[in-house]
Amino acid sequence: MSTEKELILLNQEVYKVDPDYKDNGNKIKYTDKADSKLENHEKNVIQAGDREFKILSVKNGNYGFQGMAVAPIVNGTPDYEQVTVIASGTYPSDKTDIKSAVKGLSPNGSPQADVAVDYVGDLIDKNPDWTITQLSGYSQSAYILKAGAHFKIPTTVFSGWFQYRSLTKEEETFMKNNPHLFLNYRQKNDDVTKWNDFNSSWGNSDDFGTIVWIDGSSHKLDSWDFDEKTGQLKIPNSSGNSEGAMIQANHYIMREFSAHLTELDQLKIKLTANGGGLSKNEQLYLNDQQALIAVNTGRFAYQNAMANAIRAYQKGMTDAEVIWQETLRESRRQTELLSENEIKDSLAAVGATQQRMVDEPTEYFQKKITKTKTMDEKFENLSKEIKNKIDELIQRDKELAQQLRS
Repeated sequence: MSTEKELILLNQEVYKVDPDYKDNGNKIKYTDKADSKLENHEKNVIQAGDREFKILSVKNGNYGFQGMAVAPIVNGTPDYEQVTVIASGTYPSDKTDIKSAVKGLSPNGSPQADVAVDYVGDLIDKNPDWTITQLSGYSQSAYILKAGAHFKIPTTVFSGWFQYRSLTKEEETFMKNNPHLFLNYRQKNDDVTKWNDFNSSWGNSDDFGTIVWIDGSSHKLDSWDFDEKTGQLKIPNSSGNSEGAMIQANHYIMREFSAHLTELDQLKIKLTANGGGLSKNEQLYLNDQQALIAVNTGRFAYQNAMANAIRAYQKGMTDAEVIWQETLRESRRQTELLSENEIKDSLAAVGATQQRMVDEPTEYFQKKITKTKTMDEKFENLSKEIKNKIDELIQRDKELAQQLRS
């Protein structure tokens, strides 16, 4: 799948599917034409970060819709197992696009949404050898979330304003049950999103756990930062972003879990391709792999939750010491005639001692941290135990080992 940094770059480029789009006054058009049929101003490959993407399909549809399907080029060939569909945001110079954006303020949402659903459905029907792994959009084209819910495809949008009430009952149910497949990154004080769908952080409609709220006020695509190693969107470490960071991490964990289960399903198909059923060892292998995935997913989820808890515990210990020191300073200021010991004795008379205000809370928080680390070790040991069992099974069954390598 494309990284979120690549998705941002693809969202910036999709506007050029529009034949009337001009980039700094230069007419550039992306197309799905073959190399031999390209004209001077046309391109069928997009550079997004370190990777090139082949344009497999473009769409100029009704209501000002523009979209494209792309695949990363791997060893000189498009990887049809990793197709991404991008829908363009609002192009201010396109009056039809603007009209669609205005209509998108209603509970029914943008009319471009239905065009997007039809486009993705058409791509699926006409290209059975493709696997569409991802959808993405920006601003108005957050309506691609509807296509994602309709076809059960992971979808990531940026600064997306979207009428979640426009989902059908089936789409809404799927999104509610699988929020990890949908990410809508929004900055809390972005007035464009707030006043277009009213779904602000204090909003009046349910986003079903798909919006990741981040401190900031920009609506621009280039306002996001990314992790240099993973290419995923980087959320600044602050108290205002703690909930958004946890939602993002949980989504990543569950997406990884779903991807691994899909790999297991594909392996099961491979093992039974000769028409026979699974052997005892093959069934054991699949069961063990599924258990390993479950354990590792549980561990990652636990680590994510406990990382936030540990930060809170550590802050609690620091705050306890700060409060005690402030109490002493204020007492010294109010009672200058008393000695240090007399001040502490007076505080102790009302229950304010270092033991009670610092030592006991610190001991409590430290026990919590130790318990957290012990639980993580249990997850790790269980994971190692299952891995060893899988390795032993493969060593015993040479035929199974050969099938896994092929």
